Amino acid sequence: MQPKARSMFAGRSLLISISFVVALLSCDAGAQEKKIILGLTTRVGSTSLPFVIAEERGFFKAEGLNVLVVVMQNQIVVNGVVTKNVDYGGTFSNFVGAALAGLPVRIVMTAMDGSDHVLVTAPGIKRVEDLKGTTIGISSFGGTPHSEIVMIMRKYGLNPDKDVTFLQIGGSSSRYTALESGSVQAAMLVPPFNKMARLRGFNELLSFNDVMQIPLGGLALHTDRIKERPDEIVKMIKAVLKSIQFIRSRKSEILSYMEKSWGIKGADVREGIYDDVAGLYSRSGVGSDETMRNVVRLVQEARKTKGEVQLSDVADWSYARKANEEVKVK
Repeated sequence: MQPKARSMFAGRSLLISISFVVALLSCDAGAQEKKIILGLTTRVGSTSLPFVIAEERGFFKAEGLNVLVVVMQNQIVVNGVVTKNVDYGGTFSNFVGAALAGLPVRIVMTAMDGSDHVLVTAPGIKRVEDLKGTTIGISSFGGTPHSEIVMIMRKYGLNPDKDVTFLQIGGSSSRYTALESGSVQAAMLVPPFNKMARLRGFNELLSFNDVMQIPLGGLALHTDRIKERPDEIVKMIKAVLKSIQFIRSRKSEILSYMEKSWGIKGADVREGIYDDVAGLYSRSGVGSDETMRNVVRLVQEARKTKGEVQLSDVADWSYARKANEEVKVK
């Protein structure tokens, strides 16, 4: 039986969105010939933080890279990389799914060694079992939030195909807005949105990191880029690794950034967010075989696919290892 599902982006709308993004990125092609487009689903939140800091603090520029972070829907990130209109994707499990489907993509870096996603629900929903009959906000079908909630539901005896309706919305900020407006009753949120929701009376039911450890965020690209620009890939990863080092070592500046850019005014809330996520950031950019098998299993369960998977068909860590060595040498 097909899962009950609604999408805020019908097929035609999605095509229009993709065309708009492609047109936008194509503007002034001559003047922006060397610009590198990095697709994210939001600029706000812990998963996006290493990439945004690398852009705003000049870590990309220090590597000689002209990187522009562009916010777009999850599936547009994947489609953009596959069609070579987006150079790098900053999301993770949707690229695992794309690789498993035989598309020419690879993940070359992981930004986080564990998930910072938290299941947040409306005030009246106090148990996972209470999700039955509700509408749940996800980024996209097959994306990390969808895959995570499917696994959580099955663990607690619910049938994700029958018991809930999934509403495809977009990044964590969009899911938070939908939760606050009442159009969905639950969503997987990342910091700071889970903390903001809790302050408004919503419930933090479960951290996915307590269910399964998976890598989150990273750099994904078209396999042709591996052949064409290997040095650029190493520089991209070095910049993000340096950004992560900055996040880990400059707590006061990151707390100030959360206040100014994320709008988190409460000092205790900022401290809590930082303490929750700082230890999740990857020190090397290389995902372990165990966590990669976990995310492959997560994606396969969400998409109802089976089969043995060679991790080399999903990720190539050689560039992260080289970047890690160069960063340590310096």
